[in-house]
Amino acid sequence: MARGGVALGLDISTGSIKVAEVNLTRQEPVLTNIAIIMLPEGVVREGEIDDPEAVAGYLRELWKQNKIGRKKVIVGVANQKVIVRPMDLPYMPEDELESAVKYQVQEFIPIPIDDAIVGYEVVDEYMTGEEERMQTVLLAAAHREMIQSFMDAVGGAGLHPVAVELKAFAIARSLIKKEYQFLEEEGEAPGSICIINIGAGICNICVVKEGTPRFVRMLMRGGDFFTRLICEKLSMSPAEAEEIKRGRSSDAEANALLQREIKTFVGEIRRSLEYYISQTQERDLNKVILSGSGSKMINLPLELNGGLRLPIEIGHPLQNVQLGKLPYSPEELAELEASIAVCVGLAIRDTEE
Repeated sequence: MARGGVALGLDISTGSIKVAEVNLTRQEPVLTNIAIIMLPEGVVREGEIDDPEAVAGYLRELWKQNKIGRKKVIVGVANQKVIVRPMDLPYMPEDELESAVKYQVQEFIPIPIDDAIVGYEVVDEYMTGEEERMQTVLLAAAHREMIQSFMDAVGGAGLHPVAVELKAFAIARSLIKKEYQFLEEEGEAPGSICIINIGAGICNICVVKEGTPRFVRMLMRGGDFFTRLICEKLSMSPAEAEEIKRGRSSDAEANALLQREIKTFVGEIRRSLEYYISQTQERDLNKVILSGSGSKMINLPLELNGGLRLPIEIGHPLQNVQLGKLPYSPEELAELEASIAVCVGLAIRDTEE
């Protein structure tokens, strides 16, 4: 349940910084503000901060422009310096589990333990054929220096990070309708959901079962990749390429190039899910929820439907919050919604049981 107060979810991404402000004092969380500032190329690359000082400056400007008074933030991370792995262990009490994870973690991550920040969550319990009680732990490890770059940027702007969380966990929180997480029909769980959130620089894939993330993978390819490809191959401007990518204008050669690359991209996503199925033997995926600023590509839902053989839904990260007096028209909010799943999900972190 919500602990009360106001929470700020901060999403520092490849091309922008987004913050969602949510009032948690009522029975249902209320979204009271969304603020966005665009970043120039090179400040953040594929989810990693290259220039903490520059990011701090943009954060200060974002807070000033939008008259945000609060300083405590929940920060999301997703990049190639974050590793997420499942780990199966014999069942044990929580205090013993923490020691066991610390003891065995080096076997599961390619980062020296002294250079890593490690977190974990129990996602499943089961019995083996020999009647041994086991548990599956989802292990997350991040390079300490990468996390420090976020702390330097946030701290340099006079902000105070109260938590750092995987963006995949945040999107699961905002894109799965709360009622659905607990829905049961005739005693059967509703199955697993695959969330695909395509940002400017990264694609987050998260499989969620019974409200809990079971599998996370990050592909270092986002919407900007497709825009740059059209620009480089066909000597178009970024604005022209973006219009073609979104289906607002048409060029036969650009469209053919784009569709070839989308098919390749869908193949990468399919292989990630095939790996999940091979590791877990679970084949109960029943749909895909698609979101992210980079997801607005012509024919992408159709290609995903064909490549994954699953129904595709467009995500609605505003479904689990009430809307306060936001500085956007309904049309602007509808356009914006695809890109705010992370910051909204971070902001409602404390509404979980």
